[in-house]
Amino acid sequence: MPTCRLLAGMLLFFSETALVTEAAQSADFLVNNAIFVEGQSQPQSQGVTIFHEGLVYDFLNEPAEVIIFDKAHRRFTLLDIGRHLRSEISIDDVQAFVNRVKQRLSGHLNPNMKWLADPSFEESFSRETFELTLKSPAITYQAQVESTVPAVASQYHEFSDWYAQFNFAVNPKSRPPFPRMMLNEAIDRSKGIAKEVHLTVTLSPKDLPTKITSRHQLVMQLDSADRNRVAEAREYQRSFQSVSFREYREGK
Repeated sequence: MPTCRLLAGMLLFFSETALVTEAAQSADFLVNNAIFVEGQSQPQSQGVTIFHEGLVYDFLNEPAEVIIFDKAHRRFTLLDIGRHLRSEISIDDVQAFVNRVKQRLSGHLNPNMKWLADPSFEESFSRETFELTLKSPAITYQAQVESTVPAVASQYHEFSDWYAQFNFAVNPKSRPPFPRMMLNEAIDRSKGIAKEVHLTVTLSPKDLPTKITSRHQLVMQLDSADRNRVAEAREYQRSFQSVSFREYREGK
C-alpha cells in the first residue's frame, strides 16, 4: 500500500475514532426554555434544547425552526419548518463576524458601546442560595444556579457560548454576546447551569431599563418523544431544500 494512502487511512481512522469517543463521552439531556419581557404574562419565546449523541438540537416554537449545533463538524444547521428550507453557517464564519464587531466596538467613541466589547462586572455568588449576580451600570444579571454533573455543566456552557455568538451573527440587531458570555463563564465556575436569569439593561440614562427573565428547566433523561423529535430533525436535514444562508435569512 502506498505510504500516502496508508497515512490517509490512519488519519481517517483516528478522526472517526475521536468523533465516536467524543459522542460517547457526551451526556444526553434537555433544557426547556422560556423568555419573558417585563409586563407580559405570556413568554416572548419558548423552546427546548436537546443534547443527544454529541449534537445539540434547539427547537424554537414560534417561528417553527430547529438550529443544530455540530461542534465536531464546526457548523450550525438551520431548518425552517414552515418553508421546508435548510441552510448552514460555519462556526468559523460566526467567529469571524463576532471578532469584527468586537474590534469595531473597541474603537467606539461612546463609552457604553466600547464597554460592550470588553465588559466588566462586580460579581458575587452565594453558596447558601446559589444566587449569582453580575452588576454594572449598563447591564445586570441575577441568576439562580442549579448544580449538576460536570459533563452536563460543561456541555451546556460550551453550547451557550457558541449559541450567543451565533444568535448575534444571524440577528445583527441583537446585543453583542460578550456580556452574556461572561455570565456563562461565571455560571460555569459555580459548577452548574442557570435555571432562571433576570437581565436588566440600561445602556442610556435617557431610556427606561429593559427587563427580561429567562427560565430553564433541566431534564436529565430523554424520553421516546424527545428522541422522536431528534429523529424528525434529522429527516428534515435530509429532505429540506438546501439554500444559501443569505437566501434563508431573506425570506424570514
